[in-house]
This record gives sequence, structure tokens and C-alpha cells, in this order.
Amino acid sequence: MGIWTKAWPILKVVFKLSFTIAALTWVVYNVDMSAVKTIWKNSDPLMLFAAFVAFFVSQIFASTRIRSYFLATGLKLSEWSNYKLYLLGMFYNMFLPGGVGGDGYKIYYLRKTHHADTRKLILATLLDKASGLWALCVISLALLLKLPQLHIPTIWIWLLMIVGTIVYYLIYHIGFKSFLSSFVTTNAKAMGVQLCQVLSVVFTLYALGIKENHTPYLVLFMVSSLVALFPLTIGGLGARELVFMYGAEYYALDAQIGVAISLFFYVISALASLPGLYFVFYNKYLEDSPIAD
Repeated sequence: MGIWTKAWPILKVVFKLSFTIAALTWVVYNVDMSAVKTIWKNSDPLMLFAAFVAFFVSQIFASTRIRSYFLATGLKLSEWSNYKLYLLGMFYNMFLPGGVGGDGYKIYYLRKTHHADTRKLILATLLDKASGLWALCVISLALLLKLPQLHIPTIWIWLLMIVGTIVYYLIYHIGFKSFLSSFVTTNAKAMGVQLCQVLSVVFTLYALGIKENHTPYLVLFMVSSLVALFPLTIGGLGARELVFMYGAEYYALDAQIGVAISLFFYVISALASLPGLYFVFYNKYLEDSPIAD
């Protein structure tokens, strides 16, 4: 048992690295990477900066969302302390695929420094993920309304959105009453996260000279975001590219542009995560006040 416990983090890293490399190798084999390189070179830096800003704003929404869940457990963190901890978690998730991961480290840190209840922290983290998944599904379904070529009756899409949201709320109401008071706030922030990331992709499309027919690319981005939720690759790298490559074929899009979009999104995510590196080495600066603003 002890050997397995020690070996698991290493095996997890090896698996993620192997899957990431295999996925990227397959993409490189099937896509004209010289064309992707040309697309990158000809991109509009101002629009790419706008894409970065939109992604940065999405992370502000995400940081305040998890803080709202923490507050519902009775844990009081200042916005600034919470944001620094969020940055550290982002860095762990993006660049350190082994070990407990960003969410696991946040739970460990808050339990150690604030003597918070582990079960409540885990529950808050899971509900945070659930709110993100809800927003992702709602926006994905809304985008499908603009893709008549899929031949999905509009009424069914609306029913899925409405019934799905009602079921989601009822699950909250029945099983997680202590978090119910923050339901509207946290899920509005979850919607803010996803909308800002969609906006980031729209700016990226403009940066690449794509000024119309954005919906298929946005649908593929949302699908790739769903796939990236599964911890199979490092920071979603490789998984997103596969979705764009095969999805582009289905929608008769330019696969090179799709792969360029996914790679740009990874680079933007990585750059936004880099400030968390500071708190890996200067962990003592994570805390500035245990009292909420």
C-alpha cells in the first residue's frame, strides 16, 4: 500500500506526459504545422492582447466564485489572499501535473492555516466545479441554437437548458442547503467565467483574421473545454487540439486555424498562471489577512 501511494504521483505524471505527447504527435502528423506557424506570425498582437485581458477577467470571476463558496462554509478570506491562493492553484494545475494538484493544495493549505473543515472545503471545491460545468453546458447549448446544420430541434435545446437548470437547482436545494444562499451569486460568476473565455476566443479569431462564422469554432472550444475537464493531459494541452482537429473536419473548417486557436488559448492560460510561481517559493506571502473584506 505504501509503495503504491508513493508511486501513484509518478505514474500520474508519466501517464499525463505520455498522453499529452501522443495527442500532440498525432495532431502534428495530421495538420500542416507550417501553416499553423504562418497563422501565428500573421496574427494581430492587439487582438491577442485583448484575448489575454478577457481571459484574465475570467480568472477574476473564477477567484471570487470559489471565495463565495469558501465564505458559505464559514471560512473568511480577504479577496487578495484568496486571489493569491487561486494563482498558486492555477500554476500547480498548469505546470505541476503530479501530486495533489492545485485544488488539493488549496484544501491542504486552508486546513493547515485556518483549521477549516476538510469535508466542507472538498464540498465547496466540488460545487465550484459543478457551477462551471453548468455554465459550460448552458453556453454550449445556446451556441447550438445558431448551428441549424446539426438538425437538432430548437425546442429540445431549450428544454435541455431549462430542465437541466431546474434539476441542478433542485439538487442544490435538497443536498447542499448550506450553500443555497450563494446559489445565484456563484452561478452568475460561473457564467461570467465562461462568457469571458468565449470572448477571449472571439478576440483570438479576430486576431487570426476570422471575422465571421465564429459559432462553429466557439462550439468546438466549448467541447474542448469539456474534454479538458478530464485530467488526461497537462493543462488540457493535446486534448483541445484533438477536438479542434476532428471538429474542424466535421464542420468543414480550416483545421490549421482550429489548432492555432487552441494553442493560443493554452499559451494565454499558461501566461496567466505564471504569477503563481512566485507563491511556490514565497509561500509565506499567501496570507495577508484571515478576515473577509
